[in-house]
This record gives sequence, structure tokens and C-alpha cells, in this order.
Amino acid sequence: MENNEHKKLVKGIIDHFGSRGLKVISASYDGFKKCEIIGNNEPDVIAKKLNEDNYYIGEAKTCENLTTERTRVQFEDFGNTVILKKGATRTYLPFCIAVPKKCIDDLKYYLTEIGLGMNENIETIGI
Repeated sequence: MENNEHKKLVKGIIDHFGSRGLKVISASYDGFKKCEIIGNNEPDVIAKKLNEDNYYIGEAKTCENLTTERTRVQFEDFGNTVILKKGATRTYLPFCIAVPKKCIDDLKYYLTEIGLGMNENIETIGI
């Protein structure tokens, strides 16, 4: 079940992507269609920049759910998702993680702990 804090974080990702000129194509938020599964998990937001092949993945986490096994699996799935470009070049899809401002440092620490701290495709935002 989705709580109000999670819903606020999802809306924050939608707004963040919109401010960067991205079109949100699906989201776990009122008025949007459900996101497709990526890897083995369903993200909270999927967006795309017009005239680009890349998709952008967004995932919202409350402080209480930040270090669960489910979160680890989602972060690994979304943080390591690649798209093949011409010439068989692998490009990591941009992945945005939103958490409440009070636990942004915990998120950065956790990403390092699970081996994703150096992934340049991962953006963290505090809302």
C-alpha cells in the first residue's frame, strides 16, 4: 500500500523530470499509466526525452524502506540497466532516486555499501 510520503516523493520525481525537459510516460501516480517492469521490478516513474532513445527511471523511497532487501534488489536492477547503442555500445540508463531530505546522506551511504556509489548514471534527490 502506498502512503502519502511515498506519493509526495513520486510527485517530486515527476516534477524533477519535467523540469529537465523530460516527458513522463508512466508513473505510480494518479493520471498516469502503470510502469512496465524493468529487470524484475516496477519503477515508480519512467520518462523519456523527445528525440532520444534513452529512458529515465525514477524510484521513490521513504527513510523506513531505504535499506530493505527489496530496495537493494530494485536499486541493483535499475542502477545497472543498460541500453545497447549502435556499434554494441552499452549505455546505462539514467536512474533517479528520491528520498526525504532527512535521509539523503543515508541513501548515499547505502548506495556505496551495495556497490552502486560510483555509478555515474545514478542521481539522488532529497525532497
